[in-house]
Formats: sequence, C-alpha cells, structure tokens
Amino acid sequence: MKWLGNVTLCWTVVLFCNLSDANADSVYIDMQRTDQGHVGTPLGAIWAVDSWFLTLVTLDFKLSGVPEGSYEVLLYDSPECTGPGNVYNPYRDAPGQRVGDLLPEMVSENGDLTGIHGIKPPTLTADSHKLTVIEMRGHALILRSNETKQTLACGIVREGDWEEPR
Repeated sequence: MKWLGNVTLCWTVVLFCNLSDANADSVYIDMQRTDQGHVGTPLGAIWAVDSWFLTLVTLDFKLSGVPEGSYEVLLYDSPECTGPGNVYNPYRDAPGQRVGDLLPEMVSENGDLTGIHGIKPPTLTADSHKLTVIEMRGHALILRSNETKQTLACGIVREGDWEEPR
C-alpha cells in the first residue's frame, strides 16, 4: 500500500510539472522608435518570459541606440503603436497601481537599456494579480520618457506560441 501511495505522489508531481510548463509562455517584442525623425528605427528586442519560480513575467531588455534619459515601460490596451489607447488597467486602479505600469524607471547608459527585470504587482500579496505573457499578448509595449512623457519606442506583443531564446 505504501508503494501505491509513492507511485500516486510521483505521478501527481509529474502531472503538476507538465501542467505548469503548459501554462508558461515566452515572446520576443521587437521595439521600434516612434519619435519624430526616427519612426521605424529598430532598437532591439525585449524577451518576455513567464518565470516559473516567481510566477511573474520577466523582461530581458536588449535595446541599443536609446537616447540618454529616464524611461518608464507601460503595457497598453490595444496592439497599435500609433493609437494604443490607455494603459492596460483591467481593475480600474489608480496610475502607478495599474497592471500595465510595468517599470517606473529605467535609465539608459551609453545608449543601451539592458538587463533582466521581474515584473511584480504594485502590491505584492497572495491575492495580487500577477501578469503573465499570455495576458500581455495582443497589447502594445511602450517605452516613454519620464521627463517629457513622449513615447520613444513601441513594440507589439504578438499572439502565437512559445518562442525559444534567441
């Protein structure tokens, strides 16, 4: 009987791990400049991946040619760079507390924005809504200047399947 319990536990763990993998997602977001005089200039990509150990989205930035300054990263309602609507806010939270307020400040260094950033909810509790890549799909990701509030770059989080690391 003890053997049967161990086998059941083993299969439960295998099933749980397989279900967890099935829910994880990954996508590359190709970022292009949108500011006057530079429209369409590629800056690089941001790899969004569900972090299995934190159950949060992780963004891996590899952008170059970014003007010096401080930027915020926002997820918008629609998949349009020219008219993305409003910051993604399914729970009608206040600015700074919205699901789409991903990173409040990133500073470019020598024209680069790089690094891995875990995206956590504004208030991290057991009941907090944790953003996933699946939820991000079909939305615009915007890089906006903290000084001027002008959009510097945009990328569309494509619909589709898991993308392997490049």
